[in-house]
Amino acid sequence: MDKRAKALTCGCAFLGAMALALWAAPGPRQAGLELIKKVTVAGNAGWVDTGLDAAQGDEFFFKASGEISLQRGNPSANCGPAGLDLMTAQQPILNQNLGALIGKVAQLVSVRTDEDTGEEIRDEIVEYFFVGAEGSVTVPIRGRLYLGVNEDVIKDNGGEFTVLISQRKR
Repeated sequence: MDKRAKALTCGCAFLGAMALALWAAPGPRQAGLELIKKVTVAGNAGWVDTGLDAAQGDEFFFKASGEISLQRGNPSANCGPAGLDLMTAQQPILNQNLGALIGKVAQLVSVRTDEDTGEEIRDEIVEYFFVGAEGSVTVPIRGRLYLGVNEDVIKDNGGEFTVLISQRKR
């Protein structure tokens, strides 16, 4: 390998390492954050329990990557965490992009059993929020933190998002 090719290879490796470091590092507005969890959100999983209980006023920051398909086999239905510039009546947050990464905080009120089916019914107070590729939330109510896809018809979805969750240190 000649000197020029070697220099180009080293330069590309350096730039790649720097890009990875910048992606993983908190930005200026995220100073004082602690990475607390990495969660995978499959496109067809519904709501994914992060395992995190949140208090009212907690601040969480999200950085997401990956790609999902909102209709397997249809390349025009692929999207990243920001979703597709399309809105339908079949999505939890109506004024945000279809397929975008979203979250919810759910506070359990009661659990009861349906007398006819024997199915467990969870009565919850729920607050939804948009995440996208990078977002944050100040939790409006105490509850469990979930992540999902902004679409109600998920059976034909594929792919996944990887989400890094950070929390502001108290």
